[in-house]
Amino acid sequence: MKNFRLMMMMRAAAAAFAGLAFVLLPVVALSADAPKVTASTAWTGALAEAAGADVDVLAGYELRHPPEYDFSPRDIRRAVEADFIVWGGYEGFIADLVEAAEIPEERIVQVRTNNTPPLMREAVRILAERFGTMDEYEAFAAELDAKAETLLAAADAAGAGSVRVAVNSFYEPLIEWLGYDIVAVFGPGEPTTGTIAEVERQEPDLIVDNWHVPLGEPFDTGERTYVQLINFPGHDGTRDLIDVLDYYQRTLGLNTP
Repeated sequence: MKNFRLMMMMRAAAAAFAGLAFVLLPVVALSADAPKVTASTAWTGALAEAAGADVDVLAGYELRHPPEYDFSPRDIRRAVEADFIVWGGYEGFIADLVEAAEIPEERIVQVRTNNTPPLMREAVRILAERFGTMDEYEAFAAELDAKAETLLAAADAAGAGSVRVAVNSFYEPLIEWLGYDIVAVFGPGEPTTGTIAEVERQEPDLIVDNWHVPLGEPFDTGERTYVQLINFPGHDGTRDLIDVLDYYQRTLGLNTP
């Protein structure tokens, strides 16, 4: 396990570069009950739960930026007792934890985290295939597809295509999927004076920012709509993936037609 942290970071980078949803690992034998998953954050936990797993979340719902979590000695037992450790590839504490707990590689699953419904659906499907819980996936997929249809209809009814948006880069896929007119993207770093000037030149009607790490506050002039969306469940009572999509609909003012 000496070089495990370096290996995990290299694996995460390689998977991200290749656009893969997961690091492909062999299926391990599970108990007859739902697989026990120790998840890095509420986001990876929500994906695993949607796939039918019994989930224990390390970086809890109350944290504003869960990837900054520091694991405790108690977390080592939580990791050892799990069938799988599920992470997104960017939570440094997981690399440290699996090294400390000596978790075998075949029990570590890296999932692509993105709350755009088609990508969310695919991530849950691949997890369910790994867990052997496809029936649970099918039930979730039906609920997700219905919610996605509602969101798209509401965005269309609200005239999203005519709304000029400057968006935090984390939400660009979602805002594009909803049909908004994206005129500027900012982040993931702090906006420079040049970025701020360019956004202002585009005269956006709507600023979509990230609640976990806000970057778009300089654009909140009071003359346009400014909203903050979430990735990780927890804020405003959200607990699962459908809750997060409900939060998007509510925050963006997309009333059901």
